[in-house]
Amino acid sequence: MFGFVINKLKNRKWLNLCLLMGVALFIALFVCHPMFEKGAGNQILDRLFTDHATQQNEFPAQMSREGTYAVADYPDSQSVLDKLSGYEKKWTEYVDINKVSSQQLITLSGGRADTEFGGLNHYFTIGYLPGLSEYVDVVKSQTDTATFECSISEKTMDHYGLVAGEKIYLHVPDGSGKKEISFVISQICSEKDINNPYWAKTLSDMGDVIFVSQDVFDEMMQYYSEDNISYSDFLMLDYRQINTENASLYDGYMEQFKDADKLYNDNIRDTLERFFTQQKTIKLMLWALELPCLVLLILFIRMISAQILSLEENDILVLRSRGATKLQVFILYLQQSGIIAFAGCVLGIVLGYIMCRAAASTDGFLRFTAKDIGTYRFVWQMLVYAVAAAVIMVLFITVPVWKKSKDAISERSRERISKKKPLWEKCFIDVILLALSAYLLYNYNKQKSTLAISVLENRSIDPVMILDNSLFIFAAALLCVRLTGLIILLVDRLFKKRFSPAMYASFLQLKRTRYNQGFLAVFLIMTVAGGIFDANMARTMNSNMEKRIVYNVGCDAIYNEDFRLRIQKNKDGSVNWMYDEPDFGKYESLKNEGICDGVTRVLEDERVDISAGSGSISDAYLMAINTKEFGETAKLQSDQNDDINDAHWFNYLNELAKEPDGVIISSNLAKALGLKVGDSLNYSRYVPEAVDDDQIYASENAKVCAIVKGFPGYERYTYETDVEGNVTEQEKYLIVANYATVVEKFGMTPYSVWMNLSKGKTVDDIYKNLTSAQQLIDENKNSATVQITNGMFTLSFILSLIVCSVGFLLYWVMTLKQRELQFGIYRAMGMRMREVKAMLLNEQIFLSFLPLLAGAGIGITATAMFVRLISIIYLPQKHNIGVNVYIYQSDMLELAGVLFVAVAVCYVVISRLLKSMKIAQALRLGEDS
Repeated sequence: MFGFVINKLKNRKWLNLCLLMGVALFIALFVCHPMFEKGAGNQILDRLFTDHATQQNEFPAQMSREGTYAVADYPDSQSVLDKLSGYEKKWTEYVDINKVSSQQLITLSGGRADTEFGGLNHYFTIGYLPGLSEYVDVVKSQTDTATFECSISEKTMDHYGLVAGEKIYLHVPDGSGKKEISFVISQICSEKDINNPYWAKTLSDMGDVIFVSQDVFDEMMQYYSEDNISYSDFLMLDYRQINTENASLYDGYMEQFKDADKLYNDNIRDTLERFFTQQKTIKLMLWALELPCLVLLILFIRMISAQILSLEENDILVLRSRGATKLQVFILYLQQSGIIAFAGCVLGIVLGYIMCRAAASTDGFLRFTAKDIGTYRFVWQMLVYAVAAAVIMVLFITVPVWKKSKDAISERSRERISKKKPLWEKCFIDVILLALSAYLLYNYNKQKSTLAISVLENRSIDPVMILDNSLFIFAAALLCVRLTGLIILLVDRLFKKRFSPAMYASFLQLKRTRYNQGFLAVFLIMTVAGGIFDANMARTMNSNMEKRIVYNVGCDAIYNEDFRLRIQKNKDGSVNWMYDEPDFGKYESLKNEGICDGVTRVLEDERVDISAGSGSISDAYLMAINTKEFGETAKLQSDQNDDINDAHWFNYLNELAKEPDGVIISSNLAKALGLKVGDSLNYSRYVPEAVDDDQIYASENAKVCAIVKGFPGYERYTYETDVEGNVTEQEKYLIVANYATVVEKFGMTPYSVWMNLSKGKTVDDIYKNLTSAQQLIDENKNSATVQITNGMFTLSFILSLIVCSVGFLLYWVMTLKQRELQFGIYRAMGMRMREVKAMLLNEQIFLSFLPLLAGAGIGITATAMFVRLISIIYLPQKHNIGVNVYIYQSDMLELAGVLFVAVAVCYVVISRLLKSMKIAQALRLGEDS
């Protein structure tokens, strides 16, 4: 039996090889899913931890415990530290991650103190911090063996005006009253590297602590009559060891820690909760993006397997007539499909691994790079997916055999069955599905704002929103098949009497087989339309993201200078403050060195109050600029179709340059306060937050000299997230003033340095800690969501080209083989070869060219209808630049070129087959049949 099956496969080796290709691609795409899911999940985890560190300015994976212990139970510092180490050991027994660092601080409440050089009634806490000397730099030092030595931070020094060598007289309770203990400031310290994981709490965070050695701390415990000793313990873990496999397990353990110990805390669970939400989104996106491609491959496999089964109908009838049961015939084909599925499984796993790695390496549509994709590795779930896909393929190929393995029936009966109108056409399934797709599109468009907020809140997306375009393409393809049939009947009725014999025979064939040939038309339409939509969706997403980033940054690169704030407290309780401006000359030298074409200061403040008439606005966004330098440095990214503003933005800079006290304001601010050009307003600024959170220190009147909709670096819409994770949209109001005026009226405050790089220069030629548009674009391209989308759309587009070309060529070649007898008869009746070719060309026009054109039209229509909606997933924020649809001519030419080559090759092959056809052999074939 097995040898018989192998011979059957060999007899039609080319068809079976094409079937194997389809099965291998289906399994490969199937096994891509778990590898892509795990790899993207690990990438998201790494990104979330990194973002947390940047945004919260703390190590992203730390477990902590803060509280007090009774001195009676823990009489010295070492016993407390041992207890804290015991907690750390217990935590890492369950959360099996390497320890990066640990910070343990124990403190006594201290008391009121006077200082040697006049400071009175200060409050200090006595603390012991193991490892302090290892992680700090000593700014100043002075020893004094006569008293207890202590160390203080630079912040404490600045706050109280202390110096090295100064004595602190601390009044502490000793059980019988107050006792004075003298400390000498032996060291003033600052962190060696404030970014070191050890600094879970920085010296500034620890407050007014005087740090002593362990021996001194133990001695201090003897002086105090307090019952408790305070502690804080921070354990920093290697977050790189948290991955998709153990994230859920570790999250569960940490939940148990919190339930069992109310003093326990960590910053890992919040990150993991965001990860679990995004992981669900990734899973849904992957299936939604893979499903259309899987359906396309199923259509391809169905087309090939149907051709094989059609050619083997007579073999099945012979087996049945010689006594084989339906079950035996089914088992025979089950073995045949099993061999193909097994081979496809082996090839599919290897091919799936390669495809996933290739898709992960993209940073744009059809753009493969050599970037690091180490998170995308082989996972054992790929084997399970491969077996499941192979079983699906075996059943899909074999089940139709059961229907075919009936008792012999007449050819006429078979023809009669084949002429039945399909169920979908009888029930108008195409119209129903098209109406359903339009209804879904209408509803989703009405809910755009809600959908955008849900994306920003990291809630799961609705996969139907992504699949609706595929539903539309499928329904439109069925409708085109219906319309093509009607066009064939109409043309035949109108010109039937004028047709030549060859054309008459051609239309007769089209009418007889139009239901059977509809499958090819649906396949071609879905392939072409899907390829066009995938290309346009990817291009639109990438282009809009890049344009928004360029607009938001406003120039090539930005450096946020480090300003030192000096605060002085006066005896009357008032506070004086001043910022020390760094040397700006080092940036101006970049122009002389040919690294930058433009450099400018941009002072920014997002805590500005604006009033005009009876109206007022809080938390407006102030930009103070030098108009000439700013014009040479900044860039305003325009919309696709037109500029954002009514005139070029340089005109507004010119108006501002004419008015020293003038301002440019945003159109939403003008609308909110009822302002127009020439009106006056007043704007006020607050003192630095380090001095006071809510105190205005200066105001200025200004004249409105221009109103703009967009300005470099100005984002009109912002989004705030509350403690429950709910996101609210808010508008930002812009006011742009002259830099010299603002500094004169408000004093020097921190500014950022904007740079316009010279051609061929990059940020690597300047400083490391720069914010540049290109860096942000690269980071965005490497985000998991964008990477998955680019990768899947690229794979889908390439697979569409391959499957369409092979399927189209194979279908027509096999159709010609099946009609070999018919063409032989036509030639025997006197029909010339030129007429046979004309007949086939006519059939190709209706069965191939029209579907290809329809596919192109449907793809462009789907782009216009669905791309902006689906873009909400990637661009949920409102922006000064709206979402514009991008259709790249190169993509369309690539698709058209491949299809043209496929059609041309098909026609050449058909012509050669017709030339090689022998009339006598064809007629003899008819006699044998």
